[in-house]
Amino acid sequence: MNSFPKLDNQDDYLISLQNNNFSNQTIINYARDLCIFAVFLHFRGIEFMNVTKKDVNMFKGYLRAGQHLEDLDRIRKENIKSIDRTKKNRSEALRGSTSGLKNDDGIDGPVDSSSNDGVRVKKFENDFLAGVYSKVYGSLGVLSSPRNKEARKNDGLSPNSINRMLSALRSFLKFRISWDLPIPLPPDAIDMMKAEKKLKKVASKDDLVRLIESPLEFEKDEKIAIRNRCMLEMLFATGMRISELIGLNLDQVNSEGKMYIWGKGKKERTVYMTQRSLDWLNAYLRVRLEFAFTDRGEEESLGIENIGSNQNGQSDLNLEIFDKGNRKYIKIVEEYRESGYLEKFDSPALFIPFSGSRAGKPNARISTNHLQEKIAEYRRRLGIQIPTSAHSLRHGFATYLAEEGASPVALQVLLGHSSLNTTTKYVHASEKFAEETVREKHPLP
Repeated sequence: MNSFPKLDNQDDYLISLQNNNFSNQTIINYARDLCIFAVFLHFRGIEFMNVTKKDVNMFKGYLRAGQHLEDLDRIRKENIKSIDRTKKNRSEALRGSTSGLKNDDGIDGPVDSSSNDGVRVKKFENDFLAGVYSKVYGSLGVLSSPRNKEARKNDGLSPNSINRMLSALRSFLKFRISWDLPIPLPPDAIDMMKAEKKLKKVASKDDLVRLIESPLEFEKDEKIAIRNRCMLEMLFATGMRISELIGLNLDQVNSEGKMYIWGKGKKERTVYMTQRSLDWLNAYLRVRLEFAFTDRGEEESLGIENIGSNQNGQSDLNLEIFDKGNRKYIKIVEEYRESGYLEKFDSPALFIPFSGSRAGKPNARISTNHLQEKIAEYRRRLGIQIPTSAHSLRHGFATYLAEEGASPVALQVLLGHSSLNTTTKYVHASEKFAEETVREKHPLP
């Protein structure tokens, strides 16, 4: 990947993030933002160590105009063969694999076990960086068929997106300082853009309830209806992020409704399910257990023959009344966890696809994009005017708990926020308090 523009010591910075346990996605995001700045410098003939405040200001206008997309396409066109070679190895590299790329002798395969530690570490770093840069350039769209078509419909990046890139550049400069490397200008010299502060809106509680219940109305496939209803119930019940929900595994399920999850920044926290969400989780698990194994013969040999079905092999679930409060299938999963039986399942994931190309494959897991698209479809069909997404259910969870008097500190713990300031944005976003103040306190009511 040496043919792609990069900042001086950029690879060292990314490896440092990896060694300090930053998530792969975070590293990819930093790499993407720094690569775009490197591309800007490359086509303008500016050396990194000669960067001035004027250059940074020009970079803002460059991003606002969307010129970075044209330059990225120019880079890709020149190096398309390199992208094709590395793309198929990116998954292995992002997991930190030491196989799948050529070793230092140019031979396919892992590093020889007899190699010294220095060679082994270098091999790991090369694989990791190859995967990162392949992901970076692939995710930004490819020439005539870009994945970021929506971004290209706009005039350029928003101030918030530009500030994210400037923040990445600041972080990179701080890294160079910590490593006693020279810098062209201090991090504080990079001014953020003034961004619009839009009022955070959340749909009414009635609209959110309609959204949560809508899969039963709009989905023709009962399995999908139950699964999607369960996911929406759990999002609103716990305040989880969509990535946290999708990342749940069967072995995290328990009848108490208390789950330990890994959130943003690799921080563990506890979330608590409501009785209503536990009922829907129990209903979904009845369906999920039927898909424990792709090979039905293997399933029958392991003793899970048509769980929850009648003698004709058809679903016997009544969507109106379903084992309420009994938690039968949650308890079955708990027993399977204790016995080690869950380890035999084709996929450890709690939520799996029932249709499409990924259905039935080992380690299958439903995608965040699919759920977001479904939520957008439900919202559109319900006629809900306020933009609503999976994050809106998390926002609603915090807002309506705050309206009922929940402590901001408790909300901070439940949401997994590092700073209380982030949590108070949800608390203060509620328009209910503002309206009540006007109605009750105005001198001329």
